[in-house]
Amino acid sequence: EPTELTGLFVEKPPENVVAVSGTDVTFIAKVDSTTLTRKPTMKWLKGKWMDLGSKAGKHMQFKETYDRNTKIYTYEMKIIKVVPGDAGGYRCEVTAKDKCDSSTFEISVEAAHQDTQTDILSAFKRADAGEDEGDLDFSALLKATKK
Repeated sequence: EPTELTGLFVEKPPENVVAVSGTDVTFIAKVDSTTLTRKPTMKWLKGKWMDLGSKAGKHMQFKETYDRNTKIYTYEMKIIKVVPGDAGGYRCEVTAKDKCDSSTFEISVEAAHQDTQTDILSAFKRADAGEDEGDLDFSALLKATKK
């Protein structure tokens, strides 16, 4: 078991992320391996324990790159086309022999903004507000609904 909790992360995912349903979102963590005797292992977890590595596929993609000059490992977790089920608490955990570091973050998912607003606007436009197209005329809308 790693004994020492160290600041291995030089960059962590932001603590709170709002993702829009249907879009892709990428999380990045960077680890400085200068003081490490071996390559670090990175785990992305959801909730208390679910190892997301097992979920790699079309919906979740994981990438790891290494920069020889800076000795920095960059780890990426990408969620393709976020769904409401992706919301929740996440953790990325890096371990290297006797060192470890972890970082928690929260994802909330909001619906894409094309829902109710546009319906109301198109209803206004259909009601035909007279000469002045740009103006939203409530009386015209009321007349239209009474017919």
